[in-house]
Order: sequence, then structure tokens, then C-alpha cells
Amino acid sequence: MKKLIFTLAIFAMAALGAKAQDSVFSYAYQGNTLYYIIDSVGNAIVVPPLWPDYDEPNDATWTGYTEPSGAVVVPDSVPFGGTMHTVTEVGHDAFYHCELVTSITLPTSVTAFGEYAFGKCFSLTSFTVPEGATELSSRCFWNDTLLASVTLPSSLEQINYKAFYNCKNLQSISLPDGLTSIGNQAFYGCTGLQSLSFPNGLTTLGNAAFYECSNLLSVDIPGSVSVIDEWCFSKCSNLASVTLHEGTETIGYCAFRECTSLTTINYPSTLKEIGDYSFQYDSLLAIPLIFPEGLTYLGLLAYGDCHSIVTASLPGSIGEVPGQLFYGCRSLSTVTLGDGIWSIGEQAFNHCPNIDTLFVKSAYPPSVGPLSDSTFFTYNSTVVVPCGTRNLFIADPIWSEFAAVIEDCEVGIPEVSLSEITIRVENDRIIVEGAEGETVSIFDINGRSVRNSDLPNGVYFVKVGDRQARKVVVTR
Repeated sequence: MKKLIFTLAIFAMAALGAKAQDSVFSYAYQGNTLYYIIDSVGNAIVVPPLWPDYDEPNDATWTGYTEPSGAVVVPDSVPFGGTMHTVTEVGHDAFYHCELVTSITLPTSVTAFGEYAFGKCFSLTSFTVPEGATELSSRCFWNDTLLASVTLPSSLEQINYKAFYNCKNLQSISLPDGLTSIGNQAFYGCTGLQSLSFPNGLTTLGNAAFYECSNLLSVDIPGSVSVIDEWCFSKCSNLASVTLHEGTETIGYCAFRECTSLTTINYPSTLKEIGDYSFQYDSLLAIPLIFPEGLTYLGLLAYGDCHSIVTASLPGSIGEVPGQLFYGCRSLSTVTLGDGIWSIGEQAFNHCPNIDTLFVKSAYPPSVGPLSDSTFFTYNSTVVVPCGTRNLFIADPIWSEFAAVIEDCEVGIPEVSLSEITIRVENDRIIVEGAEGETVSIFDINGRSVRNSDLPNGVYFVKVGDRQARKVVVTR
């Protein structure tokens, strides 16, 4: 197939102008002989000596010829037909599988690269892309496993499909301010990559762009990236922190799956979708999951087996809690279901044995499948429902199974933050610190004063002196 493509290219060049020279010719420069063709406007392109007489990139493109070795310098022009021709491109497979090349120096006139241009150059350790280049072609540095340092020009706008695929020794790379697109699998398997900074104008993060970059520690993704594509950072096992910004709308399918060191991520108000399996197996993710109103989709198993999540607050804008959303989240203890959530999918909270309080904001009981669906692993929780709706919940065949259903009526006591005073729950008691010399009163949600010991699960209000009260949830 590839041979056919290149053969067609020959005829196309011949039709474009008399200056096109499709025959390969050689030119020796600083100890290495390279091969060239002349394009339709008279510029030279570096090509392999067998161009185009090979079928696939796995074929030996230099069979019968002496491969370049050591430090290769590409001249800025080459002679042919009595005329000097400017070198403007490194073509398809030009240095493919040249295992003895340790470095390649290009003239500033080179601004274009073909597929596999430097692929499998196993001894190539550093490279500088000349200023003026606007994109790196697909598989440009594919499988250059010793490549440790790459300098990119300020003119670069696109890094295409698999450009740095499996460059295992690449530890850092500076992405230029003008870069707008990082293609699918562009840095797939770059296991040595530890840090990178995305430019503010970046708009595209492709499918599996950083898949299995297992030493990447943190990423700050600009809001100009509206979609974090599927599998984008999956299996980045040392990724601990992700920062998102206003403008990001979608976290794709499996985007952060198996990021087993991830502890911190924020959710901007613009976020609309979190895809299926997007954070599955992120076992250290422990921050309270507070999603923005306006989120419309949470995917299947999006947080499955996230063993460290303790609290989650789901906005009513999602409408339906998807099946197995928190499957296996064994530390999950407090869940808030926003007003507007009308349905909870099968096994959404299965194997979550420690849920002790469910806050349901809807005035009507959300639909839940039969007990055999195992939507909830246990029904030992306390359900807190809006004032005046308890009878609806206890009349429901599923919600009535819970240990207790209580109403959150707040008895006219507003909830406020108390400055310089710390309130916490410890051993079934409410501890108030910083209120020395002031009277502390505790009320249940019906406004009744209660003793501050052996408090059952539920909602309470703490009043310090003549200040307004603060709501506290007691859970075990």
C-alpha cells in the first residue's frame, strides 16, 4: 500500500512542474552519504536510498547501502543538475531504523517531516526541530527508545499521531506557546516523562495522548481544552495531581483510569460530562467529590473501586445516577443526591459497605430497582429527606428498607460558618474548640435540645453563645 502511495506521488510531482526530479540521488556531506529527490518547486527532500521501492516501514529501507552513523549533519542545500537546491523536508522513513545515528543536525530551511522520518533510530539521544516547522508528522520519532531530549521550535502548532510513541527515555519536553494540538497517542508509553507544561492556547488532547506515562507527576490542563479525550492519561500510575480550568467540558471515557496515585482533581463549573470508567481504580482519590451544577452525564463505573473516596455530592442536573457509579468504593460514607435526581441505576452503590448517611434533596423518592439489583450493598444507613416528605419515603418499598428516614427541617435555624471556632465529631460526640467561656447548645433537626453523648447518626445544629447555628452531620 505504501509503495502505491509513493508511486502516485512521483506522477503527481512530474505533472506539477519540469523541475521535479523523482529519481533518488546521493550527496556526501561531513562523513555521511544521504539521499534526496527534488520536489516540484525545486527544493530537496531527504529520502531513504530505496525510495519508493519498499512496502512497509518494517522493511529495511537501506538494504544494500551504507547507513548513516554517528553525528549526522544535513546540509542546507545540495547540488543537482548544476544547481543548488535548498533542503526543506525530511521525507517518509528517511532515517527509519538507522540504528547507528547518535544525533541529527538539520538546517533551518527544513520545516516539514514525513511519517517515520526518524523512527526506530535506537541510538538517537537528542534532537532539535528547526525553527519554522509547524507540525511533527505521525510517528516522526516512533520507538526512539533512547531519545532523552527534544527541543521544539516556537513555530510548532501540531504534534501528530504517535509522534513520540514509546520514547521511553524522554524525561521532559517544553511545549511551545503556539502549540494547539497534541494528537492521538502522541506520547503513548513515554514512561520516563516526568513533567510538562501545556500552553494556554492548546485546544486538542487526543485519544491516549499520554497513555502509560507512568512517571508523570502532575498536569495543569488549560481551559482551552474543552475535551480531554478517551484514555488520555490512563495508566499514568504516578500522576498525583490534576488541575482543570473553566472551559473544560468533557472528561472522556477512561481518561484517568488506573491513575493509582491520583489524590487531587478539581471540577470546573463548565464541566458537563465525565465518561464511563474515567476514574476507575484510582484507589488514592480521597477528596470530597463535589460536582458542579450543570453536569449532565456521569458514566458507568466512573469511580468504580476508588477505595479512598469518603464523601460525594451529586448534582440534580445529572437526572440519573448511572449503574455501578461507585461500585466497590468501600470508604464511601456520606452521599448527597441533588434535587432533580429521579433514578438510581443498578449496583450504583454496591460493595460500598460503609455508607451511613444519604442526603436526598428531591421531594419525591428517586426510583430504585428491586432489592435483588443490589443498588445498595447495605440498608443500614440513615436517609435525610426534605421536610415534609418522610411519609413518601417510608411508603416506598426500597427506601423504607433503610435503618432510619429523618426529615431535614432545620426548624428555622440558619446554617452559618463560625469564624475562629472549630467543630468536629469524635466518638459520637460533637467537639467544639475555640469557644471557651461561651455556652454551647446542640439541637436535633426538630429543634429539640439533645445531650452531647452517644449521638445517633443524623443532622444536628450547634449554637455557640448568641451566634447563629451551624449544621453538623454525625455519622459512624
